[in-house]
Amino acid sequence: MLRIGENRANSSWASIARHANAVEHLAADLRGVIGSRSLPQLDASHTPVVEQWFIEKFIVPTLVGFITYPGDSGGHHAQRSSMSFTSPLHLFSLEQGIARSSQRWYRIGHPSPLAEDSLRRWSVDGEI
Repeated sequence: MLRIGENRANSSWASIARHANAVEHLAADLRGVIGSRSLPQLDASHTPVVEQWFIEKFIVPTLVGFITYPGDSGGHHAQRSSMSFTSPLHLFSLEQGIARSSQRWYRIGHPSPLAEDSLRRWSVDGEI
């Protein structure tokens, strides 16, 4: 959450600019999906993978799991890292194995045992 106009804890102008740029990239990606009526082909050398994933809905849906970023040593980083979560999730395709958060694209790896139940709880268009 960006904060401004407070005595303490104001967001920097740079962080506001980064957020605006991230939202622009998200909007462009979503428009691209609509325009092409297909999901993009993701380059494995530039796209992180989320293993043992499930979707959790805190205030907004997020993808939770062991996230391996390109360049991590040997591709086994996910086994040594702690569980993490993405920024808010905006687009998800189990069939094509990809997701788009507000910040970036992710490839979907192996689901966790919680994944099936989490998908059942996660509903279309934000309805509970």
